[in-house]
Order: sequence, then C-alpha cells, then structure tokens
Amino acid sequence: MGMDAIIRNRVIISKLLLFETFAVLLAGCFMFFFHSHEFTYSVVLGGFAYILPHTTFTKLSLRSLAINSRKILIWFYIGEVVKIFFTIVFFALSFLLVEGLNMVLMILTYGLVLLANLIGLSIFINN
Repeated sequence: MGMDAIIRNRVIISKLLLFETFAVLLAGCFMFFFHSHEFTYSVVLGGFAYILPHTTFTKLSLRSLAINSRKILIWFYIGEVVKIFFTIVFFALSFLLVEGLNMVLMILTYGLVLLANLIGLSIFINN
C-alpha cells in the first residue's frame, strides 16, 4: 500500500465518519423533537457505540505509513482488538450507568450505523 492509497483511504474514512456522525445527530434531534428523551439518548448512544470505537480503529489501522505490509497488518489487528474492547466497554457502561435506556433502540441504531458504514464505504470507494 503506497502513500497515495493511504491518503486516499484516510480521506474516504474521514468523510464516512463525518457522514455517520451527522446522521446519528440528526436522528437524535428527530427523536428529541418527536419522541421522548429516552429515545434520544438511546439513539445517540447506539450510534456513538459504533462511531467512537471505529474512529479509534481507523486511526490505528491507517497509522503506519510504511510500505511494509507486515507492519500494516499488525496495526490493523491491534486496531481491531481495541475496537472490539471499546465497543464492549461502551455498551456495558451504557447499560449500567444510564437509567431508562431503551436497549433495543440502542442496539438497533448500532446495527443501522454499521449497515450505513458498509453502504457508505461502497459508495465512497466507487466515486
């Protein structure tokens, strides 16, 4: 992976993360105005349960500027482990500390942001 490919991937991922963040905040505003506060923070926490660990993963996996594929692969695996750990901790803390959390809505939002990531990646890569 050359320097140009790494820079291109960083730009694509940055656009995708900004799009996901905007979508989650927009959905949170919609829930705030048309539903309860419980739905609002359930949607926002569910979205950020995906976005924040994924941001950490991308920072670690695209960290290496080396041409050495072994270093790139090592940082990719480290990023994936950290992402899984942060996701588990984020969900556990949300379930334990937030009263009145709608768990189904939080998990559903997490899944929808994950799906949006996959669809958005295919759109951004093909453009």
